[in-house]
Amino acid sequence: VYESKVKSDVARNLRTLRELRNYLVHDKRTSVIDAFVVTDDAIEYLKKRIEILRQPLRAIDVCVPKHHILFGYESSRLLPLLDQMVKRNISHVPVLDLSDRLMGIFSGESLFQTLIEAGSKAIDAKTMLSDIAGFLAIDKHVGEQYLFVGRNALLEDLDDLFQSTHQTTKKLKMLLVTETGKPNEKILGLITPLDLLAEQAKLF
Repeated sequence: VYESKVKSDVARNLRTLRELRNYLVHDKRTSVIDAFVVTDDAIEYLKKRIEILRQPLRAIDVCVPKHHILFGYESSRLLPLLDQMVKRNISHVPVLDLSDRLMGIFSGESLFQTLIEAGSKAIDAKTMLSDIAGFLAIDKHVGEQYLFVGRNALLEDLDDLFQSTHQTTKKLKMLLVTETGKPNEKILGLITPLDLLAEQAKLF
């Protein structure tokens, strides 16, 4: 049952180990038994998968925690925020309101939309995020989408969310982790496709 619920490469590894186990247990021919060697790597792999079954990874385990996130606020000035984004190699910044709830996402797309619709004169040293609030709401991003997930969402479900948007025109850029996945809750962390890939790489 577990094989049908995990990614194909994991399922393939487990299936191979299961078949080898069956050969070793049920085929008593010496030539068959001598053909296989159970390595330490195989044992460690199985131990890791068993531990994942006992304590599956959840959104709160794999997200970038709140204290490591670069946030923007309504009163944040745009140009210094852009400077921080460049220095920290960050492409998307969650923007919070006065109650620390998400009011939108600032990204290259929202900056581009601002320049297209309002012109370059709309941005100067005094421009704050509140001045471009109309371009920040997550439903205003033309080619990007953002979803909320609860802290206990399973790793494989997070992967399914990213995979489901591969064939759509709006790519899922970020998962926002809250207590139960509701938009009106405070942000606990965020997950990007790269974050998820990094966590999945640790499992092999």
